[in-house]
Amino acid sequence: MENMINSLKKLGLNRYEALAYIGLNKIKTGQADEISEVSKLPRSRIYDVLKELNRKGFVEIEGGKPLKYKIIPPSKIFKEEKNKLIEELENTEKKLEKLYNDELDEIQAPIWLIHSSENIIEKEVGIIRKARKTITCSIGFLLEGEGKAMIKAFNEIPRNVEIKILANQFCYVNNHKIDIIKIFKDTKLDNLEIIPSDLPMMKLLIVDEKELIRTFTRFTGENNEILPQTAIGVHNTYEDICKNFSRHILKEFDKNRQEN
Repeated sequence: MENMINSLKKLGLNRYEALAYIGLNKIKTGQADEISEVSKLPRSRIYDVLKELNRKGFVEIEGGKPLKYKIIPPSKIFKEEKNKLIEELENTEKKLEKLYNDELDEIQAPIWLIHSSENIIEKEVGIIRKARKTITCSIGFLLEGEGKAMIKAFNEIPRNVEIKILANQFCYVNNHKIDIIKIFKDTKLDNLEIIPSDLPMMKLLIVDEKELIRTFTRFTGENNEILPQTAIGVHNTYEDICKNFSRHILKEFDKNRQEN
């Protein structure tokens, strides 16, 4: 009995309401005095208790004199409450995850792991918007929607920021072929230059030689199709590492520019 009462309390009932609901399960429908008797609750309290159960969606009130109270089946109650709880937990998880990622820059640590494509793209957009001098990219693949998000961010930063991208021509994700070079060339941004190359399946975004995100993912099949659910980003603010990666990309960028 106490386990049932405690479970019903988790759904928002107090002890008297839980006892009335448990009692009503035995008779399915009844008048207030009947429910009071089967629940072993004082008659002086039963009307207020049943009124609250009705308000909370646990019983229905049928008209007439005297009023009759009909139980909402536990299967329906618990299904609805479980769905509400799951939705609430998922919404809270998303909000906390966003808050967590938004506040990463406030933490005095140089390296963090970022899980999920959505969070990786969101963090990339965040550091792009901070760019004031240079953006250097080595793009072996793009996640779904990533190119569009990056371009939107590129359009929001000052035009004196030099954007240099070394990229594979194509990648495949979710059975879709993405033309990486075309996506960025079509922006027609005068501060963006992109050069095709033959790159490993990884991605590196460096801003102002101070901050970078390196993204890895598993891939499969002849076309090296990306498995987005396996994507992991490494957010790094070691300036020496950022400078070394940036200069290596720029060296390859100049080499490929001459060859093309």
